[in-house]
Amino acid sequence: MNWIVVYDNELNSDGLAQIVGERHTHIKSILKKGVGETIQVVIPNSGNFLFYIQSTTEKITVIQKGNTIPDVLNPLRIQTFFSLPRPQTGKKLLHLAGAYGVETIYFYTTETKNKEYWTSPVYHKDTVSYLETGLSQTGNSRLPSLVMEKTLSWKQFLKSWKGNVFILDREGRDFILPLTEVKKTAKDFLFVFGPESGWKMEDILFFQESGFSMMSLGKINLRTEFAYSALLHQLFKS
Repeated sequence: MNWIVVYDNELNSDGLAQIVGERHTHIKSILKKGVGETIQVVIPNSGNFLFYIQSTTEKITVIQKGNTIPDVLNPLRIQTFFSLPRPQTGKKLLHLAGAYGVETIYFYTTETKNKEYWTSPVYHKDTVSYLETGLSQTGNSRLPSLVMEKTLSWKQFLKSWKGNVFILDREGRDFILPLTEVKKTAKDFLFVFGPESGWKMEDILFFQESGFSMMSLGKINLRTEFAYSALLHQLFKS
């Protein structure tokens, strides 16, 4: 990790934080930082900062908040929807969402067989930690919002969306979205990724009847995390 993630509630009134566990080990053993040196810190939803190492022991590093650093990354504030993926895929999607600073990531059950995935720790106690790995890699300070819906109809959710809905499918039209449009109304854009087996014909008909745009990232089948990475890269580089 290039950045250490520290939350506001970990700081005392003097701007000091006691860092333990994996973050302490990373500072001590990987970054090899000692007393008096600085580290780069992300405070989620607050910004980027330099912190000074005040003291360190075998188990604890004490750091103090210093100067603000100009934001190193402008969050890509789009909305993204996924048919609940396998947990290993979910980890990668959460990491990418954190790395790029998307606005919201939605997980919905679109197929009966997907429901078993909800029992994984990825969608319980470990969820936020995978978002944090994205922040610590890129320096993005926006922690995406998470919606994990287990019961409500995913089709009804899409129908009720007030902005633009883009269905990702290899048979859709080529993906072209002007940067100026993304910047102006990014939070209104919902990009929808389906199951890796592809959309069913009844789903395609539903999309057509609802007037949703179907867009393609290419004419080959991509694993969900690769398709997500391709989308984020195209939007971010524009």
